[in-house]
Amino acid sequence: MPLNVIDDVESKVMILGSRLRIVDKESVEISQATGRVLAQAIENFRDSPPLDVSAMDGYAFRWDDLTKLASQENLGKLLLPVAGVATAGSEPLEIKSEVAMRVFTGGVVPLGAQVVIPRERCIEHPDSVAVNMPIQQIKLGWNIRRQGENARKGDIGLQPGCLIDGPRMSSIVSMNREPQVEVYRKLRVTIINTGDELMRVGEPIEPWQIRDSNGPLLESMLQSCPWVEWNRVCAKDDLHEIQQSLKLALDKSDAVIFTGGVSMGDTDHVPAVVRHSGAEVLFHRLAIRPGAPILGAASPTGQLLLGLPGNPVSVAVTFRRFGLQLLRRMAGFSKDAKRLLLNLENGDDKTLHLIWYRLVDLQADGTLRLVANQGSGDIRALGDSSGFIEIPPETASTGRFPYFDWRF
Repeated sequence: MPLNVIDDVESKVMILGSRLRIVDKESVEISQATGRVLAQAIENFRDSPPLDVSAMDGYAFRWDDLTKLASQENLGKLLLPVAGVATAGSEPLEIKSEVAMRVFTGGVVPLGAQVVIPRERCIEHPDSVAVNMPIQQIKLGWNIRRQGENARKGDIGLQPGCLIDGPRMSSIVSMNREPQVEVYRKLRVTIINTGDELMRVGEPIEPWQIRDSNGPLLESMLQSCPWVEWNRVCAKDDLHEIQQSLKLALDKSDAVIFTGGVSMGDTDHVPAVVRHSGAEVLFHRLAIRPGAPILGAASPTGQLLLGLPGNPVSVAVTFRRFGLQLLRRMAGFSKDAKRLLLNLENGDDKTLHLIWYRLVDLQADGTLRLVANQGSGDIRALGDSSGFIEIPPETASTGRFPYFDWRF
């Protein structure tokens, strides 16, 4: 059975991904690991929690002492002396018969205690405490987090291939025995902007010239990827200059991203330069709009060569939809970035015979609205959008669609 258009495009991108090398691993201090991709399984070096601990501030009791409160007339009247305080980080205490012990959240439950009753359910006196609730409402083990209930020693807490963020950092610090952790080294990317007409910000500009917005666009998007380090160069529409730029980039980069020069014009030299470098071109043109001329290739040593079209909307869409996916694979991620399915509120009946990426704005209620767009050079519409949706060929723009946010 032939593949549908979306599956065909995805298949081509996956084949390219399979030709790419994953970057090497390195060991870093845990304190320096935020934003990196984890390269090892994190094994719990002890039980979590390591001992029975209190789930809240309160008082620890022996169960036998609490049964003396079973009759309603004793409610709030039986005083037990407070024999000690169990604070978080202190060694375990032992509770004797007919006494209570104060315990703080995270403190080790005193040996012999079977229940922790919250402070607000007790009547506190300077040196004693009474329980102010019916015994029938108290269960054995109440408010005690048992040793190992989160994870046992030797359990795998984190698998490799995830981004180390705040929650993952908490797990690593708690579970990993050593102060170092193995991560994938940062992915090295070179951006090559091609075009005779490109001018930098601050340079005098004529009406027939344009600002180089694609380079800053990609740099800004890569800043959301702390697992990447990059540099950027510009090249005129000259075959030799682009060849030299690519040669230098391949000497020091894992991935090279071109903007412009990938179509069929007389000055579109990128396809020829990529083939001349010995790279295998896995696709050149995809059934998409915008961004159809996109080129994807792999060098003999597994480096990515990705040619994006020159118009800003095309650059943004194709990098977000395909470039990010390929870079993540090379960086060691085990999963693709999540894709949300969201409702389009102001859809229309327009269709294309290609996969259509339409700019949208995410609303406060989680729905999407189409952004008025005059084409792949409409930088105003690009700036008004929060992302785009993927619409299959011959499909009206109504309903739920995969949404790709510019923030990732």
